[in-house]
Amino acid sequence: MSQKQMELLTSQIEKERKIIKTDSYAISIGELIAMYKDNELELTPNYQRLFRWDNDHKTKFIESIIIGIPLPPIFVAQKKGATWNIVDGLQRVSTILQLSGDLKLKLPNGEEQPPLTFIKPEKLTAMEGLTWETLDDDTKRIIRRTKLDVKIIVVEDNYVAQYELFKRLNTGAVHLEPQEIRNCLIIMLNEEFYEKINELKDFEPFRNCIALQPKKYEIEYHMELILRYLILKHNNIDFARYNSYTLLSDFFDEEAKNLVLDGSLNLNLEIETFKRVFRLLDSLLQSSVFRKYNSDRCNIEGGFSTTLFDVITLGISSNLDKYEQLSPQLVIEKIRGITNDSQYNQNSDRGIKAITRIKSMIEFSKNYFTE
Repeated sequence: MSQKQMELLTSQIEKERKIIKTDSYAISIGELIAMYKDNELELTPNYQRLFRWDNDHKTKFIESIIIGIPLPPIFVAQKKGATWNIVDGLQRVSTILQLSGDLKLKLPNGEEQPPLTFIKPEKLTAMEGLTWETLDDDTKRIIRRTKLDVKIIVVEDNYVAQYELFKRLNTGAVHLEPQEIRNCLIIMLNEEFYEKINELKDFEPFRNCIALQPKKYEIEYHMELILRYLILKHNNIDFARYNSYTLLSDFFDEEAKNLVLDGSLNLNLEIETFKRVFRLLDSLLQSSVFRKYNSDRCNIEGGFSTTLFDVITLGISSNLDKYEQLSPQLVIEKIRGITNDSQYNQNSDRGIKAITRIKSMIEFSKNYFTE
């Protein structure tokens, strides 16, 4: 390492360590419940619904508390006013609150959370079918008096810092997909923004065009596509910040954050444009629009193509008035001609790094659909 690198690294470390202020605190479960009831501990409703512990998983967690198995720390972001917001450990805290009957969050269908009923405990088999109400007092005391290790990170009201913490500390036993984590970012930065684009997931022409496999919807891939569209359409990407080895998920994490924080974005206008684009595409080609067209065989090949999605939606949205006025057959021919274009095939080669491919495809799309 050169002297210049050492000096730069030292200054970067000093800068970042000044941003993060931490503390550690041992708190009983009883105290944690009291903090929640006094509104000193926050569980964001939309943030909460992104997590998926079933009763079997919850039972194993409570069983671990009772028999004294050490628990991983809970990380909280301390905001102004000294309130805590769970960054890592949300499902554990929610499970405790559901058990005690204090969880205020409702189910997605609007119904109240049912009492937690123990299912298939591994060690404490006598707990099968019990709830907080039917547990004996001694067991309740064990639970209430169990200490939790809480790591406190002071972020004031810096939601970007809070997201960065969540992203780095996401250690839950249930794996979260990149877009599920990205959803948390959007919720933290601007919940209204999230609600607006979340509604687009069920826009019928959009669903007709993408026609994904069921598993893709489960991992929020349709939300990722909406976000990709908005990021590429808004065209405010500084590619100089990324090298060719940047992971695609990291790229979209950063650009999603930039998009939400960009005050120049007219989200309502972009949503209306999005709907116009997919009404047009749905009326023309429906589920075949983002699949490769083989001109020699005159048929559709393969499954959904993310690259075609990027190229077509960006190109059509940037020239929407023009393509809405053209005859349907001319627009169809334009779309189906993409995969015969030598520049498209050169830039979509699998050997090309993801960020390089996206940058090239943005330029290709603009040129191709402007001609």
